[in-house]
Amino acid sequence: MQLSGWIGDFAVGFGAVWQLALVTFVGVHLIAVIEGPALRIWHCVGNILMDVPQAVDINAMCDKGTGVMGAVDFGDVADITKNDILRKVFRSEGDAYEFYKRLGKFYRFGIRRGDMFKDEKGNLVWRRFFCNREGQRDKKHYNRIDRKRSHKPETMTNCEARMCIYLDKESSLWRVKKIILNHNHDMTHPGMVHLITRFRSVTDVAKAQLNGFQGCGISTAKTMRYMAGVSEGYSFVGFLKKDAYNYMDKKRHAKIVDGDANAPIVYLEGKVDVDPTSMVRYNVIDDEILANLLWADGGNRIDYQYFGDVLAFDSTYKKNKYKRPLVIFSRCNNHKQTCIFGFGLVLDESIASYTWLLENFLEVMCSKQPFVVVTDGDDSI
Repeated sequence: MQLSGWIGDFAVGFGAVWQLALVTFVGVHLIAVIEGPALRIWHCVGNILMDVPQAVDINAMCDKGTGVMGAVDFGDVADITKNDILRKVFRSEGDAYEFYKRLGKFYRFGIRRGDMFKDEKGNLVWRRFFCNREGQRDKKHYNRIDRKRSHKPETMTNCEARMCIYLDKESSLWRVKKIILNHNHDMTHPGMVHLITRFRSVTDVAKAQLNGFQGCGISTAKTMRYMAGVSEGYSFVGFLKKDAYNYMDKKRHAKIVDGDANAPIVYLEGKVDVDPTSMVRYNVIDDEILANLLWADGGNRIDYQYFGDVLAFDSTYKKNKYKRPLVIFSRCNNHKQTCIFGFGLVLDESIASYTWLLENFLEVMCSKQPFVVVTDGDDSI
C-alpha cells in the first residue's frame, strides 16, 4: 500500500471525524479512511463504508462489479416475451415506468411518458409509455415564413412501440393492457445507449461522491475519471461528465444570505457607503438566489448626464463562470473614448429581466431617457 498526495481530517456520518487519505492500490486510486489498525475504503455500494482487510485485492473487487455503479443490471427484461409482459403486475405507476426504462435500455431505444387519465377523484388510473420517436413534427413548423434558423434533423418517425397500463382497483395493482414491441427505426448503437437522456441520472450515491471529492479539493474531471475507472468505462457510470458539471454548477449557485452572491453585494454596498453617489440595485428569486444586479458609480452617473443622449446596450453571451448574461451600458464621449455608464448582471435573456434592468437603470440615472439606443437586435431587448 502506498499513500500519495495528502492526508487530512474529514467529517463523516454523525459528526465523526476520521483521517482521510488518497490511497494507491496497484494503480487504482481510492479514497480511504484510516481508523486505527483497520482500513476503511470509501467504495460506494449504497451509502455504506465497507471494512476491507489490508490484504484484500481491490482490483478483484472492481472486476466483480462492486464499484461505484457496478455492472449494468437489466433485471427481468432479458429474453422476455410479449405474453410475459402482458402478465406482469406492478405496485405503482413508477415501478411500471422503471420496468419500461430497463426494457428500452436493453433493446436500445429511448422512452418517454405519454398521455394519462384520472378518475373523478383525481387519481391516476391509466397511463401510456412511448418510444421516444413516437409522433411527428407538426407541419406548421416547416411552413413558417419568419423562421431564421434551419431546421434541426428530424428524429421522430411516428414509431408505434408503446406500453399501456391501468390500475386494477380491486387489487390496487397496475396491470399491462397493451404492449407493442415492434419499431419502425433502427435501434441505437450499443456504444451510444448511455447517452440517451432518459437513461442518464446522477444518483444519490454519485452525488455523495461528487460532493465528497469536491470537498477534498479533487476536481470534477478527476472524480469522473475515477468513477469511470472503477465502473470499467464511462458508459457504465450512468451519466455524462456534463451532467456532473451541471450538478456541481447548481450547487455553486450561491444564496444571497451566504455564498458567492453575498460577496459582491457586501462589496458594492460598502462602496456606496464610501461614495453616496454610487448606486447598486438587485433582486432575488425563490430560495433567496440572486436574480438581477445593477451597478453604477458616481462617475458613471455624471458621464451619463453629459453623454447619455446615445446609449449602447449590449449583453455578452454568458461568458462568466455562472453562465449569466453581462450587460454593459456605454457610448463614446467627445474624445471618441469609450464611456461606461453602468453594468448589469441578469438572470437570463428574458423580457422580464431586461425590463427590470432598464427600469432601474433609468431610475438610477435620474429618469433621463436617451434619444438613441443601439442594441444587438435581440428580440427580448
